[in-house]
Amino acid sequence: MTRKDNDPPSTESSATPNPSAEIDLSDFEDDPFGQDAANTEEDAALIQSHFPTHVVFHQVPKTGRNDAIVQAFADLEKTPLDLRQVPEIGVFDLLRVEFPWLANTIQILERACVLSRRGNQILRLPPLLMVGPAGIGKTSLLRRFCELADVPYLVISVGGASDSMVLKGSHRAWSTAQPGAVIRLIQQSRVANPIIIVDEVDKCGSGTQNGNLLDTLLQLIEPSSAATWHDEFLLGLADLSAVNYLMTANRTDLLSGPLLSRVRTVHHDFMGHTDLLRALPQTVAQVAQQYGWAAYQIPEMDSRWAQRIVGVSRDLRKLRQAVEVWLHMIAKEDDNQNGERLLH
Repeated sequence: MTRKDNDPPSTESSATPNPSAEIDLSDFEDDPFGQDAANTEEDAALIQSHFPTHVVFHQVPKTGRNDAIVQAFADLEKTPLDLRQVPEIGVFDLLRVEFPWLANTIQILERACVLSRRGNQILRLPPLLMVGPAGIGKTSLLRRFCELADVPYLVISVGGASDSMVLKGSHRAWSTAQPGAVIRLIQQSRVANPIIIVDEVDKCGSGTQNGNLLDTLLQLIEPSSAATWHDEFLLGLADLSAVNYLMTANRTDLLSGPLLSRVRTVHHDFMGHTDLLRALPQTVAQVAQQYGWAAYQIPEMDSRWAQRIVGVSRDLRKLRQAVEVWLHMIAKEDDNQNGERLLH
């Protein structure tokens, strides 16, 4: 029988299957994934390349206590966790605009990401130590990189600290015991390669009552020892070899040789006049945003005021204070003008 032009196409001759039709599964009984989609090593490698994962918590015993904190880690035992991939090149272009005086550190971060992009594209940074005067934006740069790269991160300020329990956790037998900061971040974010920012590492104390903090840090940044990490709270093995560590310091003469031999050190000087001028617009925007100002409420700063503010500043902290004074003068002047309008 011939089909007329206005008749619907026959289901027998249609090349496109009907999605609502019932599917005969008898052909797949022996192989539920089909003959052409066998679960081979090549398939697993392909899946891993597109959705990289990493098992962190290999063993989480419940010995000693069985509460919500322990259960949260037990739920991730032998579970593959996500691995963040390298950010786009545009991230580093933006960082250079915002932190041009810290270009050396930005270059190292970008170089590591370019190398990883050529390989498996997984974010893997060398242990990095930024050294420079206070107030030049070291920690701000590292925070900004983490935010733009969309990577979970944690800032650990170790200035004056000497107790290593912040990194290795406290023993589960104590009622107030807590896991180490690193594995806690991984458990909460479900990401195996977060970034840990260790701030003011040169001001770390030298106490050893619960283990020296810098000695523990050395074990964490060493891939071989991090791969078989034993957390005091976890009481089991964890593979922390994928975690990235970025550090800041004001000086290196107080740091041990073993630590310096394991990190890539980048030195930065005081901010110059030109650096402060470059940082001024961003600082104005940040301070205004902090106090809830809309963009239209921020007046343009003339060159006379810009030179005056930069002239009394030597770093970002002083620059921020000077900008706050300038914005306060503008706000106070507006209030006075509004008050005069009300009186008249």
